[in-house]
Parts: sequence; C-alpha cells; structure tokens
Amino acid sequence: MTWRQLRNYLKGKVVLVGLTFIDQEGKVIERYQTHGTIAKLTIDGFFKIIRDDNSVFRIPYLKETIKKAKEGKYREVSTGETIENPDLIMTWKVKTSDHTDLEEIKRYGYMPVFDYDHANRNYQAGKDDEG
Repeated sequence: MTWRQLRNYLKGKVVLVGLTFIDQEGKVIERYQTHGTIAKLTIDGFFKIIRDDNSVFRIPYLKETIKKAKEGKYREVSTGETIENPDLIMTWKVKTSDHTDLEEIKRYGYMPVFDYDHANRNYQAGKDDEG
C-alpha cells in the first residue's frame, strides 16, 4: 500500500487513543484516553483527529502503536463515555518530566521530539535503535 493509499484508507476511521504518561524512572503518572474520527494523515506523518467536541487532537503515525479494534463497546475510564465499534486502537507511552505537559498533550495531542543526538551517537557507533 502506498502512502497515499494508506492516507485514504485511514481517513474517516474512528480511533480510540490511549496515552500512558510515565516519569523519567518509568513510573506511571496517569492514563488518558480520547477518541475521534481521523480527518487526515498529513504528508509529514501526523494524524489530525476530530473529537466529538470538534477539537483537534494530533498524534504521529507509527504502525507499531495501532491495531484494529475488536468489535464491541469500549469505555473511556476518565469520562465514562462509551465508544461503540471503533475501527482502530492506538496506544502510546509518553515519557515526561514536566507534569504541566500532560494537560497540553491531552488538549492538543502528542508531538514527540526526535532525539537527534541519540540517533547520531547510534549512527556513529554503527548501531540502530534496535541495537
């Protein structure tokens, strides 16, 4: 499937997003869920998800974080809202050292910062992220 075909396939799908916020030591700070309809997958690889209140939630496309949802009813723990038969489920672990980031992420979405120094050190050492 080409990128364009993938973008067209995902458009209009209902997605349930689960974020687990963890601190620098890996301790869970909070779990958060939201859902909406995928309006688009941008050329630069970010989902634009429209929630029921018409707010926009952005999160990157990463194949490993997405799975097809099993048919059924899903309940958002924080709101108690029931989502019936979503198309996809997306889960992320979000490492943060600043608790104030949580509210901004919950409101607007998760836009991870790429660690160029880490990637460069691995490249120079002949390693990739799996090594």
